[in-house]
Amino acid sequence: MHHAYYIEGPLSQFEAYKAHLRPLWAHTYERFGIDEAREIIALSSLKNFAEATFFIGASSITSEAQQALLKLLEEPQEGTTFVLLVPHGALLPTVQSRMLPYPEIIAEFSRSDLLVEKFLKRGGKERSDYIAEMLKNEDGLRERVRDFINALEAECVKLHFTQKVEGRQALEDIAMVRGYLSDRSPSLKILLEHLALSLPVI
Repeated sequence: MHHAYYIEGPLSQFEAYKAHLRPLWAHTYERFGIDEAREIIALSSLKNFAEATFFIGASSITSEAQQALLKLLEEPQEGTTFVLLVPHGALLPTVQSRMLPYPEIIAEFSRSDLLVEKFLKRGGKERSDYIAEMLKNEDGLRERVRDFINALEAECVKLHFTQKVEGRQALEDIAMVRGYLSDRSPSLKILLEHLALSLPVI
């Protein structure tokens, strides 16, 4: 088995992959930075099992953190495997080149994943209605919005949006909105409504 894998997808897929991987250690992060990378490096050096899998899920991951993990991914301890779940396009090329894509699993993922295709096929009013419904429940709202945006991006990539001018603009809009989600108090309604208006109907 290879020692480093990546999964590109929303954080809502974490539990499904965790059940599949059965890792020794697993944790999710809103933002995975240099301090978190150092923690992982320290933890991996302390393992006392012949084989161990470390599973990390992150809504965002900094370039500094990825650089810090490079050596660990290249030269892990014997029997150690690392799996990263990150948004599409989040990994630096130098990091991704040292990893393999983890095989997709058949699982019942989040409601967001199941509805993104319908959202893209809807017109303006139906999209607005969907957004209003999403915003009703404030529990874990920012994370649910982030998962939805990541799932939207993954669906757009699957539909080959990168091959069209308006598609590339749509992906840029998604990346921009995801960036604003890291602000201290983002207006989730405004960000989602921007996507509802800017993303093309498929």
